[in-house]
Amino acid sequence: MRIGVNPEIDKKIASDAYHRVIIPIYVPHFDGYFKNGLEVTKLCLESVIKTSHEQCRITVINNGSCSRVTEYLQELYNSGRIDQLVLQKENLGKVDAMMQIARTASEPLITLSDGDVLFLDGWIQATEKVFESFPEAGMVSPVPHGTTYGQYTTNTLFDAFFKGLLEFRSVSDPGDMLRFAESIGRGDSMYEKDIRLKYQLTVNRNDQTAVVGCGHFVATMRREVFEYAPTESSKLAYASDADRRYIDIPNEKAGLWRLATPGNYAYHMGNNPQTWMREKFIALRGDGKEKRSIPEARRWNLPLAFKRLVNRLWLNKYVRPYMFKRLGLKEGAGEY
Repeated sequence: MRIGVNPEIDKKIASDAYHRVIIPIYVPHFDGYFKNGLEVTKLCLESVIKTSHEQCRITVINNGSCSRVTEYLQELYNSGRIDQLVLQKENLGKVDAMMQIARTASEPLITLSDGDVLFLDGWIQATEKVFESFPEAGMVSPVPHGTTYGQYTTNTLFDAFFKGLLEFRSVSDPGDMLRFAESIGRGDSMYEKDIRLKYQLTVNRNDQTAVVGCGHFVATMRREVFEYAPTESSKLAYASDADRRYIDIPNEKAGLWRLATPGNYAYHMGNNPQTWMREKFIALRGDGKEKRSIPEARRWNLPLAFKRLVNRLWLNKYVRPYMFKRLGLKEGAGEY
């Protein structure tokens, strides 16, 4: 029996949040690979909490973690330091766990992050600044590396080339780029071509710069990108194929650009935090609370197949050196 009138009926809910961070955590035990799981989790979550602004909300997904990690995550939620804690009894996998939140989030910007990312001061402002300067962007990472300019960047290369925005510029943080390569076990192979540690392909507009291409271990997406993702579950615990199908390809289909910040604003810790990572965490100031105005997405509605064909013509091995020289690559155009 109902008595009286529910005071919440027709009440509008106001929120000034426009950015959400989603991080799945899976630490089933503290043996073997997961030996340092709790420390990695704490460094990741404490760093994103400390460096995010007040209009950002944080979702943590407990993806079937052990009791000690679960207690820590619950403490974060109970103290109000994170906005949302999703409890999963069993591991759903990285992508499936994040997608169930991303599809229904109300914020226009959504950062998807692995649970082993160390966030640095200014990451959220630098990322949002790219969206503000380049409304064509649909995916932006706070970690640049010059090996991804040709990976799912069809719209970026085509649009920016014909808008006259492409240009090779000097790398901002070659040391940090090497650190990332080492963290994923590719210290010797990722930058086998030294020229990629000197110059990177960028887009430039009104004195603002962003790097063409990015990885997806941490990246901010426009919410609308997920409308182009598969509706069924991937049923994969952790696989690059799931990242491609649910993150990379949808951004391509949405007709949007894939970019990175010129400077490095996050580190990949892996499962074994180094001393310098702990020092970086201790040095965090957490004083960046600036928010930005995010414009609506801008796109050229040309067929993706047509863009790919044009890009293939000017990026083939015979034309590419000439085009790269035109775009400002001062050396090594034939081997980049």
